[in-house]
Amino acid sequence: MKKNLFRRGFTLLQILVVISIIALLSAVMVGAIGRGRATAHRAQCDVKLKGIALALDAFRSQYGQFPKDLDELVTKKYLPNEDSLKCPSDVRFTGSYKEYYVKRGPRDDSNLPILVCPLHEHTGEYGAQAFLGRYTESFTTKPATLTSARDARIERPDDKGEFTVAAGTELHGGDRIRTGSGGAAQITFADGSTAELKGNCDITVLQSFLNGRGDAPLYTLVKQTLGETLYNVHHGSKLDVSTPTATAGARGTQFKITVLPSGDMQFLLIDGKVLLSTVERSAWAPVGQTVDIVTTILNLPGLGIL
Repeated sequence: MKKNLFRRGFTLLQILVVISIIALLSAVMVGAIGRGRATAHRAQCDVKLKGIALALDAFRSQYGQFPKDLDELVTKKYLPNEDSLKCPSDVRFTGSYKEYYVKRGPRDDSNLPILVCPLHEHTGEYGAQAFLGRYTESFTTKPATLTSARDARIERPDDKGEFTVAAGTELHGGDRIRTGSGGAAQITFADGSTAELKGNCDITVLQSFLNGRGDAPLYTLVKQTLGETLYNVHHGSKLDVSTPTATAGARGTQFKITVLPSGDMQFLLIDGKVLLSTVERSAWAPVGQTVDIVTTILNLPGLGIL
């Protein structure tokens, strides 16, 4: 009797069932922990964006203009340290909010985004935006599409390196598109606006979002750091292109931007109305005249708000 009791134990099937239950519970717990971490990171990001917006307002109050770079907020003690400029969801060692900072002139109105964080599009349909005078909002984001591509590569803010892309690739906030010397590409945004990239171009889609609820217009932010791009903005929508020296704000118009290797920006307005904005001042761009921002923006007439 004792011998038989000693030999009794779990069958192979029972062991497999227990292992399956443990694996299932582990998966549920890991998923819950991951969602909890993402929620916490989003809340921390919102707090940091609000802190940056307050620091930008304080900086403008003292100096009469916005900083050329968010690093100035740290060096001039408006923010405590470099960690204030890093989203907790950014896995890159050198990742920083300053990549998504949009330069604005002192006369630009407060109903404009100064900073976005596109990283949260990967955890939901909402992106985070910091507005001048309104601090932060969360609006529904809309992906763009790479409708044509030749010798084009993409780099995403997940720190996994570059890879070659083809037409039809969906683009989200933070996606960086680069074309080779003989390459070309076209980005089509959700409202039908387009950006046509020529060779040796470097563009990052910062974010496309509905600026409000319901049938609100699409607001798109793009960062161009190199090359020539032709923009066609759908009527009723707004598209801002941030370059190393200035930001071009447009509604329903066509214009071309060339960013030279030096970082200088050349701008050609084909039709419509575009406000060129540096941190020092804003001015309306003339139609049909190529403008070198660094040397001529101070002589442009029509300081105002788009």
